[in-house]
Amino acid sequence: MKRLSYEEVLKKIRNMEDLSGYDLSGYKFENQNMSLMKFRGTNFAGANLYGVNFLGADLTGANFEGAYVAVVNFLGADLSEANLNKADLGNTSFKGANLSRASLEEADLAAGDLSLANFSGANLRGARIEAVDGQLTNFEGADLEGANLRGSSFQLANFRRANLRQANMLQVDLTGALLEEADLTGADLIEAYLRGTNFTGARVEGVRFRGAIFEKTIGLDLER
Repeated sequence: MKRLSYEEVLKKIRNMEDLSGYDLSGYKFENQNMSLMKFRGTNFAGANLYGVNFLGADLTGANFEGAYVAVVNFLGADLSEANLNKADLGNTSFKGANLSRASLEEADLAAGDLSLANFSGANLRGARIEAVDGQLTNFEGADLEGANLRGSSFQLANFRRANLRQANMLQVDLTGALLEEADLTGADLIEAYLRGTNFTGARVEGVRFRGAIFEKTIGLDLER
């Protein structure tokens, strides 16, 4: 993997050059504008990316493992198959971004904007997704086992065939959300908002629904 000096990298960023496949690990890029640039397969491991603007950037297969990626703008960016394991992504915007098949195991996405983003087939096991805006977000087939989604809004979100085993969904708003064929075994939905939520074919063994609000909920045996 190609490694440039920090000064050479900054020059390429100013010129909006293609940095695909470069090793940028450990570098400090606070508040840099990297919008619309190409970083396919680039290594950002351990880098400080606080406040960076990646609007519309191509980050396919990029590596952000252990990076500090707080308050970053990924609006409309392509992060498909990217590695964001254990990354600090607090207060970051993924609005409309593509994270299909990305790995975000134990990542911290708290207080971020995930609305309209595509997390289909992504690995979010043990991730912190607390107090986020997840309206119309696509989690189809995603692995969210043991994730903490407490206090988040997932109105009209798609969780079809998602793995939500042992997930913390306390006070989550699932108004109009699709959970068809999802695995919710042992999940915590205490005080959740389930207005028009579709549970058709979902596994709900051991789910805690205490205090949940049901209104026109679909495919759920309330005797459970």
